Amino acid sequence: MQGEAEIFRKPGEDDVAEITAFKQEFQEHGSGMDGTGILVSCDAREWLCYIDRMENREVPEGLHCLQYGLFREGDGCLLGLLQIRLELMGYLVNFGGHIGYCVRPSERRKGYAVKMLRLALDICRDNGLEKVLVTCLEDNVGSAKTIEACGGVFERIVYDDQNYKENMKRYWITL
Repeated sequence: MQGEAEIFRKPGEDDVAEITAFKQEFQEHGSGMDGTGILVSCDAREWLCYIDRMENREVPEGLHCLQYGLFREGDGCLLGLLQIRLELMGYLVNFGGHIGYCVRPSERRKGYAVKMLRLALDICRDNGLEKVLVTCLEDNVGSAKTIEACGGVFERIVYDDQNYKENMKRYWITL
């Protein structure tokens, strides 16, 4: 139902069924869920509690993150998820960056990733960031195009020896 309006907002308790369906589709497609934090390893309710704690810095890592979803207005379908990390530490400094995102496999190639990333950049700016690091796997052409469409300037390729065990492209976007 492309063409309907989308809403970019924080997921909540009313979205549990949609988050569960979103996760199931990724699992069925064997696709990674970047930008969802621990969703891959827990259920939707646990994940909602965790992202609330991340936003309020109540997790052991102390990382300040904001989680957003892009929902189709008409049917409430969760089209994509995006995580904004307002500070970088550990893995994020070299590989993860400030923003991670994913689009539901059945909804890809419809411009949703660009829409989410542009909206996230406004939120980053509103939270005092002046530039953000966004990364993608070297062979993820779609994600590279998304980042470039949103002003990403390629910095370099690094080998992620901690998680993916693959080359990552690093981009900076000035806000």
